[in-house]
Amino acid sequence: MKKIVFLFIISLTFNLSASSQTKKLVIKVTDENNKPIPGAIILFDNVRQKSWTNSKGVFKTKIEETPEEISAFSPKIGIGKVKYSGQEVVHLKILKGKDKNLISVEDQHNNVTANAFQYRNIYDYLVGKVPGVNVVGTSIMIRGVNTVNGSTTPLFVFNGTIVSQSYFGQIVPTDIKSVTILKGPESAKYGIRGANGVIEVTSK
Repeated sequence: MKKIVFLFIISLTFNLSASSQTKKLVIKVTDENNKPIPGAIILFDNVRQKSWTNSKGVFKTKIEETPEEISAFSPKIGIGKVKYSGQEVVHLKILKGKDKNLISVEDQHNNVTANAFQYRNIYDYLVGKVPGVNVVGTSIMIRGVNTVNGSTTPLFVFNGTIVSQSYFGQIVPTDIKSVTILKGPESAKYGIRGANGVIEVTSK
């Protein structure tokens, strides 16, 4: 009986100690007009977190290790950073175009991409890095291509193989080596299937 009580006390002490090291953190992300930015990616010391800001521009989490710097990234606006001094609530503002070059292509000739981990999915990647593509949610249209049978969805090709859009949506941005947009005569090799344009993705 004494042994059980002793083990219970040890367990309780350990749990209390662990909980005391966990700290709540609320991050509020806004633009230059103090409007909330939903869907902003949060990074602690340049390490992306698993979730992003909600519809009110708020990100909530619990931390055990205190980061030195907190960043918020929006593909449409840019990136904002702030030094973390231990407070429970952090207000982080992203100025339009601020440090946006941090997510651009480093070397287009060698197809080397930079900081692809900052994108939530391939749709964010296309918005932030690939010109000539209109993306709204999971709807994709290549600019300058006429609709065929009322559809604007391009043909998706991954590593030389035609894939469905559901498969295409599962491609992880950090696995991407290059993205090529084909339209008009360039897409003729795919026949009528490429009439709405083609998005070719090659993995690393």
